[in-house]
Amino acid sequence: MTQSSGTLEKAKFSHIVITFIASVIITAQSSVNSELNTYTENPLITALINFTTGLIVLSVMMIFSRPIRQGFISIPRLVREGRLKRWQLFGGLSGAFFVASQSSLVQVIGVAIFTVAAVAGQTSAALLVDKAGIGPAGKQPVTLMRIGAAILGIVGVLVSVLGQDSTGQFAFGAVLISFAAGALVSTQPALNGQIANHTGQPAAATMVNFIVGFITLVVVYAIAQQVNPQSFNVPPMPWENPVIWLGGPFGVLFVLTASFMAKTLGVFLFTLTSVVGQLSGAILMDVLFPTASTNITWQLLLGISITGAAVVLASGKKKTKTQ
Repeated sequence: MTQSSGTLEKAKFSHIVITFIASVIITAQSSVNSELNTYTENPLITALINFTTGLIVLSVMMIFSRPIRQGFISIPRLVREGRLKRWQLFGGLSGAFFVASQSSLVQVIGVAIFTVAAVAGQTSAALLVDKAGIGPAGKQPVTLMRIGAAILGIVGVLVSVLGQDSTGQFAFGAVLISFAAGALVSTQPALNGQIANHTGQPAAATMVNFIVGFITLVVVYAIAQQVNPQSFNVPPMPWENPVIWLGGPFGVLFVLTASFMAKTLGVFLFTLTSVVGQLSGAILMDVLFPTASTNITWQLLLGISITGAAVVLASGKKKTKTQ
């Protein structure tokens, strides 16, 4: 192995670690949103609050960072020049769809089945995203090793939810939509990564992601109100209960990480690493903030280990001869 390739492997390892940490942190978003939702009693409003607070954080970053402002302002020019395609700006659309789907489908099929279906969609589609070269890392071959890692990752998640309580039923349509939601969200780091790559600013890509997601949720909420009007409660203000307002900032951190890592890790490896981090974070949340539904089982620990093995398998490379 040459010195440059050794440096690359060290960089990849550090990026896997950073992705893992960001994914552990994003699990806190679920707990925060769950608490926030007990006040609003409206999942779409909870999601809108997340995107709004995220936009506020990103706006502050832009105000105090000239490079981020320049990166964001350069996006229209990059689109006109053809260096960025218009469809590459819609990474936030899949994120908004995932949040909206999660809010409604979990009530139908339960957390366990939704998780398995969504992760199956994510890992499977991530292979195709890399194969098509949608992300900034370019085209990645679909090797037997990567296919094996995808299967192993799905098995790991499946094992991890065994023994977990799920009050839902196996509704084929809902499971199919969950799979589709996971598949679509796998394009998010790829598209945001393209924006980050061309602007040189992952924060600019994250801003686009949150703007698109926010607009999408506003449209969905407006349509939902026309079809089936629902009220909501105003949650405590940030100075009264700051914790429940942290979902947006946590989301910014995760999308920011995804935008940067999509180039160095590729979408597939990023997705697998993220799954391991989120499963590990789920255990951490249960240990630090146990609830009546807390249930850390040996299946969960085994599942995380299996998914971790999938990350190792996916990150492996064939040795090349030195010149």
